[in-house]
Amino acid sequence: MGTAEGKKRRPVLICCGVLVTVIVLLAVIFVALYFTLFQPRSPKVVATAVGAEIWPKSNGGGAQDLNLTVHVDVTVNNPNYAAFRYGDVATVVRYHGEDVGLSVVPAGEIGPRETQTIAAAIEVDAGKVATIPYFWVEFPTGKLPFQTATEVAGKAVVLGTFKIKASSEVACDVTVQLLPANATSECTSTVHIGR
Repeated sequence: MGTAEGKKRRPVLICCGVLVTVIVLLAVIFVALYFTLFQPRSPKVVATAVGAEIWPKSNGGGAQDLNLTVHVDVTVNNPNYAAFRYGDVATVVRYHGEDVGLSVVPAGEIGPRETQTIAAAIEVDAGKVATIPYFWVEFPTGKLPFQTATEVAGKAVVLGTFKIKASSEVACDVTVQLLPANATSECTSTVHIGR
């Protein structure tokens, strides 16, 4: 009786052994793919002040009666094999630490392994700028120093399971030349990755 029972168990043991081997092999392949192909990488974010527009308001004649718009391009490169969905992109313009402009670009998505440029046009409150004491010293030189701060936050979902959260702050020192209207910038980026 012992040999007949042993012969019945042998196919079950072989089947279980093959099943365990396949599961282990699939797990090894999945882990290898995750750490090579699907490993989350931080998005690369670069901001550039690309220009400025200055024109007089229809009813004014002084420096505080100017319309000033600063154009900032934020380029995001998504190196992941999953789309990167980002929330609203807010860009704040400051003049000597005071908030003088804000632009919000609506949420969107960047496809896998794509690069996208998000353009923001920030209208600066010239009246508020003119109330800051530094303005009357800097205005006659034809150059005004601003700072911009842009934040991009979002997530990528890899294989429908793993969520990779990432955010990036980009700070720029922007010099606006009044005549001719132009802007130059120097920017630094900070990226945070979370799960």
